[in-house]
Amino acid sequence: MSWGVEDQQRRKDILELMDISAKIMKANPNHVNEVSKSATGCWMEQVYGIQRCDFCDLSPDCPILEEQEWQDYLKKNNIVIEKNS
Repeated sequence: MSWGVEDQQRRKDILELMDISAKIMKANPNHVNEVSKSATGCWMEQVYGIQRCDFCDLSPDCPILEEQEWQDYLKKNNIVIEKNS
C-alpha cells in the first residue's frame, strides 16, 4: 500500500478505511473472528461492510475481479451465454 502515501485521494481513502476499522473493532474487538462470509465473497465487504475495488490489491482470487474479467472476455470475443430455464 505504499502507493497510498503518494496519492492524496488514496491516502484519504485509506485513512477513512482505518477509521471504519477502528470503529468496528471498538464496538466489537472480536469482529474479525465472528464475521460471516459476504454474499459476494468480497473480503472487504465481509470485514468492513464496504466494497472498494479501486485499492483492494490483496486478493488475486477476488470473485468480483474474476467475474469482471470473465464478462470483459465474453464481450471482447462476442460470446453470448444463453441460460435455459
